[in-house]
Amino acid sequence: MLQVVSFNIGGAREMRPAPHDHEKLAVDAYSTLQQVINPRQPTVIALQESGVAIHNDQPRNIGRKMARLLGSEYIDAFAPEVTMCDHPHPNLWDRPAYRNMTGAAEGNAIITNLPVEDWSWGSYTDHDDCNMSGAWVRNTPISRATLYSSGNRDTQPRNLMVASLNYRGIPLYFLNTHLGVLMGEDRHDAEYERSRMASQMRQAQVSEVLYVIDELKRADQANDAPERAILLAGDFNAQAAAPEMEMLQRRFRLLRPENKASELWTHQQHRVLIDHILLHDPAQEFEVISCHIQSAIPFDDLTDHRPAVGIFARA
Repeated sequence: MLQVVSFNIGGAREMRPAPHDHEKLAVDAYSTLQQVINPRQPTVIALQESGVAIHNDQPRNIGRKMARLLGSEYIDAFAPEVTMCDHPHPNLWDRPAYRNMTGAAEGNAIITNLPVEDWSWGSYTDHDDCNMSGAWVRNTPISRATLYSSGNRDTQPRNLMVASLNYRGIPLYFLNTHLGVLMGEDRHDAEYERSRMASQMRQAQVSEVLYVIDELKRADQANDAPERAILLAGDFNAQAAAPEMEMLQRRFRLLRPENKASELWTHQQHRVLIDHILLHDPAQEFEVISCHIQSAIPFDDLTDHRPAVGIFARA
């Protein structure tokens, strides 16, 4: 069985002790994952709102620490969305959470114990660990050009990670993303003006995701490689019926969690289901076994999201 997890681990950062303790967050997130998966089984994890930092001259990397806790066969990659160097806005970095840090970044991460699959177009192996993202992962912006002038989510850059992996002889692409959200949008009123603006922004970001998927298909075809299955996971900041999710569902199968109705949410405050796992499987190589939201987790100072979990098998 292949275990796929999407987990936003960053939403409760204001409640955590200052300065931000990347090591503790990694340990707490790992403890939660132990309730969700069997680390000895094939696994791929999409993290949103992960982070890296230099604190007292010591590197801190949440995803890397979690990978080490999960086991020696796990690898990780990180793709920054905002960095202290490139986006030095005081609203983000001049806070107690980042006290005494000489460098920091927030973004997305992928952790897995699956074998790496070569890209059909090859890799330049002399530089396989650039920006904490190995040669098995690529990443690209999906948001409009922005200087992060507001210092909040309204102008936050967003990206898409693409990993080239292999599950029991099946090459696949695993994608991780975190779509944007606007200050003041109403999660329960899609007709509210600010909510419509946010949905339009996310639709534009989904268009970029689909463009990347088409690029992958063209590249594989140009290099005489078979068409691959694609797993897409992330925090989409949108419910299944939203226009941005409907765009994805024209190409992907959206996994529907099997929880009872009272548990069909992933965001603690708004009680909405916005963290999703999707499958594009043109050769029908995978069977969906189950999907659920892990409901029995402590929130305290870890996160305001619950992980989404999908279980797959070879068809």
